[in-house]
Amino acid sequence: MKLIHLYEATEVDLYGRKAVNLGEALQNRLPVPTGYALSASAVQQFVRGELNLESEIRTTLDSLGAVSVRSSASREDGGLSSYAGLFHSCLNVVTAEGIERAIRYIWESAQSNRLRSYMRRAEGATAVDEDETGTAVQVALIIQRMIASDVSGIMFTRNPVTNADERVIEATWGLGEAVASGYVTPDYFRMNRNGEITEATASMKEIAVRVGLCEGTIQHKLADNAAHSLCLTAKQCSELNRLAAKCEHTFGPDIDIEWAFADGELWLLQCRRITGLKLSSD
Repeated sequence: MKLIHLYEATEVDLYGRKAVNLGEALQNRLPVPTGYALSASAVQQFVRGELNLESEIRTTLDSLGAVSVRSSASREDGGLSSYAGLFHSCLNVVTAEGIERAIRYIWESAQSNRLRSYMRRAEGATAVDEDETGTAVQVALIIQRMIASDVSGIMFTRNPVTNADERVIEATWGLGEAVASGYVTPDYFRMNRNGEITEATASMKEIAVRVGLCEGTIQHKLADNAAHSLCLTAKQCSELNRLAAKCEHTFGPDIDIEWAFADGELWLLQCRRITGLKLSSD
């Protein structure tokens, strides 16, 4: 079997930091959607036509239903350089053929000139080291149950701008793709470590990205009252504060969390160290 359960993904060199972090979160009973990991070497074998994954992919779909397919490169989610937005994802994939296309698409995105240029700027001129096939970036994959989120966003367990010991939350209606693609500016919240909200600023959110009826995602125009209102309640902020504390207990301080609420349930989608945070000496 090439596809392994996420909680079995323990080697960063094989499965990337994102998959390993999610596996550790699952082992610690954090609310991570069920999923599988595919190693970087298996991805490359598949792209070359040396590996047939059809049977395993169909079994995965039978157990998960609609899925998200995301990259998990060893360079992603480190503490020094952020590769956010440079690796592509495929959301609400519902067929085996769709997963196979997603694997190829994400692998190709990892070989882009844009990514190579970023690597050289972030890590030095020798960061891009192609192998004999011309592959510069080895990328593993995560295949998880798709969460059709009502509200989603990110949370920092320390303020990444001021270094203040507080939670910072950015949130939007629907999937986080609306923010990642630049369709909306998210709502902004600050909380102290007791979960008390110290700032809540609503933004103009005219668009929500939601799962499509058949596959993929769609843009949904929001009514004026939703577009102008805060998308998180005080209760949900309290739940996020508790999740932040659990993530810090598992991974240590200063964590960047990707989260989603769906049908009233809170999910952890990603967890990593805050990139480039410089703490004071106090």
